[in-house]
Amino acid sequence: MRAAIDKTLAAISEGRDQVEAIARSTLDEVKRLEEELARVQSECAEAIEQVERLEQDARLARQRLMLVNREFQRYSEQEMQQAYEEAQVLQAELARWREREAQLRYWRDDIARRLKGLHATARQAEVLLHKFRHTTEYLTAEFGDVAGVLEAAQVQSLLGLQVLQMLEEERRMLAQRLHDGPMQALASVAMRMQAAPPGRVPQSVAGEVWSRLNHVIAELRQLVFDLRPPLLDDLGLVPTLKRYAEQWSNQTHVKSQVQLVGLEVPLTQTEKVTVFRAVQQCLENVARHARASAVSIVLTFGPDSLRVKVVDDGVGLQEADWLGWLEQGKLGLTLCRQRLSVIGGSMDIGAGERTGTQVTIQLPISRGDTV
Repeated sequence: MRAAIDKTLAAISEGRDQVEAIARSTLDEVKRLEEELARVQSECAEAIEQVERLEQDARLARQRLMLVNREFQRYSEQEMQQAYEEAQVLQAELARWREREAQLRYWRDDIARRLKGLHATARQAEVLLHKFRHTTEYLTAEFGDVAGVLEAAQVQSLLGLQVLQMLEEERRMLAQRLHDGPMQALASVAMRMQAAPPGRVPQSVAGEVWSRLNHVIAELRQLVFDLRPPLLDDLGLVPTLKRYAEQWSNQTHVKSQVQLVGLEVPLTQTEKVTVFRAVQQCLENVARHARASAVSIVLTFGPDSLRVKVVDDGVGLQEADWLGWLEQGKLGLTLCRQRLSVIGGSMDIGAGERTGTQVTIQLPISRGDTV
């Protein structure tokens, strides 16, 4: 659908460009003809003036010739010949200028007619351009809304299927994590206890058992923390993120820094968990894909909103492809974005100011019950 919309808008844009080219060509021709018309009008005025002068001179020459012919006895043959030649020259000159005047008048009128037609064409092109602009703006707005709705519907449809798959995958991973970690350790402890002599446990076995039990407890605590950090309820969002970022840095050897700007505002349980999960997913993506050496997390509390920026110095990401990621089964950030949208928030992804990737989370802060 998006491709069809883009193709339609591209065709409209191409038609508009062609009309603009016609309009520019028409205006250039109008300018050239206006200059030519001014020149022809000037020459035509000069020809008219010249014809009027020659008509007057020719009339005087004819009058003199008539006088010489009527009173031929008073004039010599040479004077009569001169009067005749002058009248003939003026008559020929007058005929030539009359012909030039007629030609100039024709050119002037022809240019004027062409200019009139070109002005009409230019006006029509201007009207068409206005209609093209209006149509493009209207279709861009309308198609954009339709495409957005269709894409959102497609995302929702894919998201529903992918969420089910993700839940099953999370259950499988949780079961595998319990089986490979605490369950294996407990089974090993049980076997060691069974192997000990009845009624007494050697000190070395007891020490090993206690060590393994402590390891199991640590693994279970980490598992509980990953599922839902208790510190969110006890300390709040910022201290929990600082502790999690510290643990994450120890595991990944990527430097991390959590910075608070402004005064932390109490959030609802849903808001705290949603933001924490989003930052957690960002850090997981940095560890997996960014090849970064450092990441910063800046939480800015405003009067009625929270902005979180997660910026790394890795290979970088130009823009988000939510639908493409969803179709490929990459659900992490897509689900975080969906959870944020449910509570009125948003998530944007783009290139960092210098290098790497910047994820920006915006969340309006609820001022109601924060329990």
